[in-house]
Amino acid sequence: MPKSTPANLEAILLEGIEITPNCLGVINSDKEVIYCNQHFASIFGTTVQNATGKKSADLLRNAWETKQGVIINTDNFEQWLANLHKLHSDKALNQYETDLTDGRWFKMTRINLDSGNTIIMGVDITELKNAQKALEDAHQHIESLVNTDQLTGVHNRRSYHQLAKHEFARAMRFNQPLSLLVIDIDYFKTINDNFGHVSGDEILKEFAQVCNGLLRQSDSLSRIGGEEFTAVLPMTDHDGAMLIAERIRAKVAKHLFYITQSEQHLTLTISIGSSSLIERDTSMKDLFNRADKALYCAKRGGRNQVQQAQIC
Repeated sequence: MPKSTPANLEAILLEGIEITPNCLGVINSDKEVIYCNQHFASIFGTTVQNATGKKSADLLRNAWETKQGVIINTDNFEQWLANLHKLHSDKALNQYETDLTDGRWFKMTRINLDSGNTIIMGVDITELKNAQKALEDAHQHIESLVNTDQLTGVHNRRSYHQLAKHEFARAMRFNQPLSLLVIDIDYFKTINDNFGHVSGDEILKEFAQVCNGLLRQSDSLSRIGGEEFTAVLPMTDHDGAMLIAERIRAKVAKHLFYITQSEQHLTLTISIGSSSLIERDTSMKDLFNRADKALYCAKRGGRNQVQQAQIC
């Protein structure tokens, strides 16, 4: 260990500051930048020469106006700046993250010295942020795989139970209407027997697309078994549910489903059971059981029809 401070320590430190991928700047009591390296200047979308001697507020304003450097999401810059100054002046040390328009991220440390000067240091955490984003994307992808029917792209049975539980709880809490459709494709086994399972899969995919095209964004279509689907309809009473169900039934009955292998079109029909939330219901299972019974009423009644649970 050296016994005394090297005479060229300042030069050594300055050389290191210029080389480092991190940023450092010094602001005096007049809020002017008196020293910075290029990475610090890039936070404001400018150069060291242009940043030195400028007030930090002017540099931030330029970054906001030119949309270069730090990303500032506000329509009222002066109010944003006032809030920033108050936040930074309340404590001697502040730490925060900031992202730039070029995709970089910095973990910033701002130190307010008793002399009135301020030192701002930033560590480049871009790789860490990219890794976090990749991990989040991977998690979302896994969630999608777990909750999506891989054939049709709609919710699967597992996802249906989660959605149903959530919508039931919300409807009960806010005293809102809620309805459920249970949908089954008529004579689907005959389609598989006559055209093969590959063609049957094509029909299922196209059927899901047709149904989704008729549902609202708040509705949730799920495939819970071979050719059986459900549609959870929030904020929908029994009359509204019957209108939606009949719209789906009529659209499907008129639709020409294409079979690639035989290069021909096919028509099919569906049966639908509908139920709506009533006072004695304790879970979505109650709605499902009534809708399922209504579905079988529709089957016994000749298929290609909609039945409401309360009239079965």
